[in-house]
Amino acid sequence: MLRASRVNQRDRWLLSYADFVTLLFAVFVMMYATEKSRSAERPIQPVVPVAKPVPLPSKPPALLNQLRSNLVGEEQGGFLALSAEPRGVVITLSNDTLFKPGEARIRQSAEASFEAVGKVLSRYPNHMILEGHTDSVPIHTVRFRSNWELSTARSIAVMQLLEQRADIPQDRFSIGGSADNAPVTTDQSAKGRARNRRVDIIVLDVSPALQADLANR
Repeated sequence: MLRASRVNQRDRWLLSYADFVTLLFAVFVMMYATEKSRSAERPIQPVVPVAKPVPLPSKPPALLNQLRSNLVGEEQGGFLALSAEPRGVVITLSNDTLFKPGEARIRQSAEASFEAVGKVLSRYPNHMILEGHTDSVPIHTVRFRSNWELSTARSIAVMQLLEQRADIPQDRFSIGGSADNAPVTTDQSAKGRARNRRVDIIVLDVSPALQADLANR
């Protein structure tokens, strides 16, 4: 009896250990049940596949189409040439049909063509840059001391005529003169020099971001 009593006293820690294990199991069961309950309250968001953007077919600018359909005679007659570049539509006016050599006064015979050009441009709100260009032959007269002054004066003359003939306000224009620094071809021949003498009307492509920027100025 004495030996059995001693064994029971030595193994009593087993009862405490069993109680601890049971309590620990109960804690884990409660934690699991609580988490399951929370998961059931949160709806599972379905995974929606993201569609890849489909590129839209590019279309010619509406302004370029309008100009080509309304200025067929002017384009075929060599008064102007139409093109498109990243910054917008470019209307290239031939200096030989606009001005006499060394002058910045537009010929009277060219004024009617400006009415046709201005009629189309007045339908659009886009800002325009007028860039005058000359050939490489130096000029030094009483009025123009350099090709810089001549090319800028010719841009101003185009702006003034568009304002008179088409009621396009001056705040839609920016004026520039490049003299002979932006040739389109070589200046080694009379034909090449004639092509380089020009005034470009650049109708800027107004993106939504640029429209907002202009509106905030």
